[in-house]
Amino acid sequence: MQQQIAELRQQIAEQQQQIAMLQQEQCSEQRAKQTDLVGQSSQISEYQTQQRCQQQLMDSTREQDTIYRHSLIHYRIQEHLRVPLGDLLVPRLFIVLPKNASLSDGQGDSSALTFRLHFLCEGITYSPVKDTKDTESTKGTCDIHMTNHPGYNIKDPKEFFGKYGSYTLTTMYMIKYGATAPGFVVPPLAYSKLVARIEEDQGYLASIKKDIGRLMDITISHLEDTPSIDRDCSATSHWSLTLADQTELKSYLDNVEDEHFPGHLRRLASQERHCMWMCREHQHEWIIQHLKDVVNTAGGTYSEDSEKIMINCDTVEERLYDAMIKFCKAQTADDPSLSANIGQLSLTASTSQAGQEISVTINLLSDLTMDGVKFIQQCNITKLTIKRTPEDTDEDRLVDILNQCHELKELHIRCNGERSYAIIHLVISTRETTLQEGRTSALHTFKVTDERWDPFDWYRGYDGYDHLVTTVTFTKDTAVFDMDTQLKMQCLQPVVEGSPISHFMRHYGWSISSLATSMQITDHLATLLDNATEKRGSRLTHLILSPPSLTTLGMDAMDRVIKRSQSLEFLWIWCIGLDEASRPEKALLLFGRYGEKLNRLTLNSHSMGLWLLPFTQALPTANSFPRLKEIHVECALKSQVPPEFVQWLLAAVPVLPSGSSEGFITEASQKTSTILARLRTFRLYNVTLQPQDWETLIMAIDLSVLEELHLTLTNFSLGQLDLLLECVAAADAKSVSLKVLGLLATELLVNADGPALQARILEAVPQLSIQGL
Repeated sequence: MQQQIAELRQQIAEQQQQIAMLQQEQCSEQRAKQTDLVGQSSQISEYQTQQRCQQQLMDSTREQDTIYRHSLIHYRIQEHLRVPLGDLLVPRLFIVLPKNASLSDGQGDSSALTFRLHFLCEGITYSPVKDTKDTESTKGTCDIHMTNHPGYNIKDPKEFFGKYGSYTLTTMYMIKYGATAPGFVVPPLAYSKLVARIEEDQGYLASIKKDIGRLMDITISHLEDTPSIDRDCSATSHWSLTLADQTELKSYLDNVEDEHFPGHLRRLASQERHCMWMCREHQHEWIIQHLKDVVNTAGGTYSEDSEKIMINCDTVEERLYDAMIKFCKAQTADDPSLSANIGQLSLTASTSQAGQEISVTINLLSDLTMDGVKFIQQCNITKLTIKRTPEDTDEDRLVDILNQCHELKELHIRCNGERSYAIIHLVISTRETTLQEGRTSALHTFKVTDERWDPFDWYRGYDGYDHLVTTVTFTKDTAVFDMDTQLKMQCLQPVVEGSPISHFMRHYGWSISSLATSMQITDHLATLLDNATEKRGSRLTHLILSPPSLTTLGMDAMDRVIKRSQSLEFLWIWCIGLDEASRPEKALLLFGRYGEKLNRLTLNSHSMGLWLLPFTQALPTANSFPRLKEIHVECALKSQVPPEFVQWLLAAVPVLPSGSSEGFITEASQKTSTILARLRTFRLYNVTLQPQDWETLIMAIDLSVLEELHLTLTNFSLGQLDLLLECVAAADAKSVSLKVLGLLATELLVNADGPALQARILEAVPQLSIQGL
């Protein structure tokens, strides 16, 4: 290119020398004509011939000058596009237009002009095309245009043009005359869409839209007439921007320093075109097209409607992660979100008014490839979810991710109960170390949910495993954190020193708000919980207490914990194996201590045998259980309920006055009720009652309160059902609250017509769910 320019310069110099010689000859001939008119006709003819030659030579010179100028523009544009990726701190394409309308007619002193700089979007518009074989592909065309940004006042035009005049003039030439470069085609201004996206109601911009050609000519003329601007390619000309030039450029403009997106443009990088600045619409279009190309190459699919990427492969090329990183970093408030599933990693990116949200989900940390680790570290993710329990060998990788993801605000790990303590302690201690070393951590919320039970169900049946769900909330820039834990203990093995649950209780027992203890709760565990809540108090709101393995030491420790639990809302005492020695006494002790707090009572035994009668006789009076709403009576072997227990259920107790707190009964209470009449759930399992006891129970039920009646494996029969339906008919149908009736394996179903029976029940109680029929 430099050799071509040198040859053009030499041609122009020779032509200029010829013009000078012709002008000298013309002057001599004119002097001769004034003194000698002889042969005038022939001289005039010769003069006209010379004039024509001179004009042809001047036209050729102008043509060569035009060629030279376009070659220079072409050379400069190519240098524009070779600027390294890291050097483009501001949009590289901009035009400068006169601002003051009174001088914009090109008349008068051009030095009085003021100017505004407008950054340009160098977007690409994609459209489908078909080849000769009718195969569809996508073609991209340049779509350089102004945005609806008003531009930036140039503080000192003279100084600005002194430094950036050659660069600005090159860009103005390119926009006016058009230019081409590999992968870059700019049509001439008359055929371009430079101002097509400017809205009509934009005031100053609207006036530019109407008169863009003339305004550009004024700027070009001003720059061409400025002596300090080098129109050639000298070594000192600023016709490409260095890093220092870009940094200093902002200092010449008003109000650009505080803008995250100068000129409403976003920065993008590509291997083919290095670095580009685009408007939001073109940015999104370019990234989606880039993603589609990479996904198609990898054998995946991209859904236009849902904007979801699905790839099923063992390894993924690094450029796909890079493409997703670009998408994540490019998201704006009005852009749609994108989801991707790639091998063992899935991505969701979106942005709200609260800020950019980039969520990554990992199945197993051990399956994460090095590209995946790199992606997570570079993507500035804000939320990370790990779906499977991290093993011991994964802990170093988890620490690396926590240290590298500086924007990570939320961490969610699904984990088995036996690994929960180790993971919780690892995350908390890693963040604490980060702060101690003077680094920052954006982590605000850390959740651990149960891999086996997700979502966690506090009332779910027994499966032999401990289940833990916890949420840790960190205070910004400090090691202080708050914590809330739900723990359901179902492991058959007792808690011993050194076990995961033992460690958790010692360090974080104070955080437990919901605790369901198995029959293996020991004095050791109760003591740990007692010690953990001694200084920080107890947060217990829900407690299921099963006391078989507790001695007096453990019972006293739990007593102190419950007394500290000022927010306790629900207490369920689960008395297991009451036909074994000393267990009825423990149950009675608990009833005496916590009867006023008791909400649910389960009486479980292998066989009622002889224990229930003395147990019932020793039970506290019914008014000692003002909150009791559920009673479960369960037997492994078919057993008969003694009448004394029925009578205890029907013992009259005062009703709480309206507005009184539960558990507080005044002497002024006039109304009375029974335990049975206040129950919302009543469950009998594998027991029998005398007919008169059935009648007594059914008649005492308050159908406006009772919601669930479970009678599995009982001798509930047709006579009892008739009585129950009569009670329903006698009550106000709108007041009946009964929702569930459990009839599994009852005597009622022996030789019964199931469909007819169900129709009869539902006719009386339409909203009823019948189980076992």
